Order: sequence, then structure tokens, then C-alpha cells
Amino acid sequence: MPVALFDAAGKAAIDEALERGEAVVLPTPSPLAYVVAAKTAAAVNRARGRPHNHPVATWEPRFDRLAPHLALDEMERRRVGWLLAVERVTVLVPQTRDAAAPSWLEPAASYGMAVLFGVAWEPIDWLLERHAPLFVSSANRAGALPAVDLRQAVASFGPEVWVLDGDSLRDRARPHASTTTLRFVPGRGWELHRRGIQDTLHANAGRSDYLADVLSRADAALLRQQPPRRQDGRGGRPARRSRASDRDGPVLLARSLRPRPVIT
Repeated sequence: MPVALFDAAGKAAIDEALERGEAVVLPTPSPLAYVVAAKTAAAVNRARGRPHNHPVATWEPRFDRLAPHLALDEMERRRVGWLLAVERVTVLVPQTRDAAAPSWLEPAASYGMAVLFGVAWEPIDWLLERHAPLFVSSANRAGALPAVDLRQAVASFGPEVWVLDGDSLRDRARPHASTTTLRFVPGRGWELHRRGIQDTLHANAGRSDYLADVLSRADAALLRQQPPRRQDGRGGRPARRSRASDRDGPVLLARSLRPRPVIT
């Protein structure tokens, strides 16, 4: 049973599996589920039992490498950076039509939209620093529920895939699930694309309208980090609220903009 512990031998096993082009199952911080990751999208899909070209997410915690390839204005790029790093949601955002776009974005893109996963977590920083960008999806075989602990991860993938045991680093008393996915549609703004643990916990706490709440928190945090003053001495422009931020629930995409299914 290929279970790797958080020790030197376990880290070496995960590192070597990624170098060989294999997929590995990794823990992420509570309340997120485990994920399956690899240096190629095909390896992730093979581990999950899906077609090799099924869309996956790009996992790149260094947002400065992503930002130049997103068809967003400066304020929306800053929002995306906050949503990935702080809220730890998955985002679906428009990609620039750039012939020089990196190859590691292509498997995460469809219909001009890219699926981004940006979770950074100290216990796996060593791995991301060495191997990112990776491709990532939820840790389950097609049609099954995402694994939220080591036992479920091993049961899902069996002896074929290395699993890094992170149970002792997570709060197992909390509910866990895959991330909420938010999308930005040009001309409409932010929408809730797929429900997940973030909006579920928000609803369970008796609050309403997760989308409006998370955008409000993002703007409040970003306004405390004003961009550099312009050369004329004036401060940067105040944050512009997305037009979709006060809507209840998702709005369907037009057929021309509707992305293929994202990771589940």
C-alpha cells in the first residue's frame, strides 16, 4: 500500500513519483479535501479513470506567474489572487489570447476560460516550490465522492497511486469537501459556478449570499493594500464591485461562453 508519511522517506517517495510523471494524492488544509496532482494533465486523468484530455485545474501558487495571462483588469486580477491565496476557492477566469501563453495553462483552459487552483500550505510548500505548476483534480475516481482523509484516498486509488498522509495535520473533527468554484464572466462579473466547502460552511453558519460576502471581504482586504501611488501623486482607483456580486445564485452562461465541466 503506497502511503507516504511526512518524513524524509515519505517526501522522497512523493518527489520521485512526480519526477517519474506519476500522479500522487496530496492533503490540503482543512476544510478542503485531498487532491490528486501530477506534472501532466494526462497523469491526473489516468489516475481518476477519465479520458486523458478531460479538463483539469492548473495549480500554481505563485500568482505573479498566472496574472499576465488572465484577461482581467488590474483590480480583478488582484481579486483573483486574494480568492486563490486567502479564500482558497477554485476560480474559472478568462485567459488572454496570447500565442506565448505557457503550455501549463492549456490543459486547464476551454472556451477561453482557465481553471485555477492556488492553494498554498506550509506542509507541502517544499513540493510546490520544486514541482509547481502542477495539474490537479479532486481525489476520487470518476463518479465517487472526493476523499477527505487517508482511508478514503487509499480506498479510491488502491496500490497504484502514492498517497501522502496528512491526516495528523488536519482538523478531522471539521467537515471537509472540495473547494467552491467561482467564475468571472466578462460583462457580467463574478458568479458561483460550483458549490463546495466554502459556501456550504457559509450557509451552515446561517449566513446568506456567499458570493456577495466573499467579494466584500476581498475588496475590504485589498483596499487595505492600496496599489502604489501614481506619478501625479494621486492614489490608486478605489475597488470596483463586480456587477454580479449582489446577485443570488449563479447566472447561466451563454452557450458561446459556457465552459466544459470543471474538476469535481
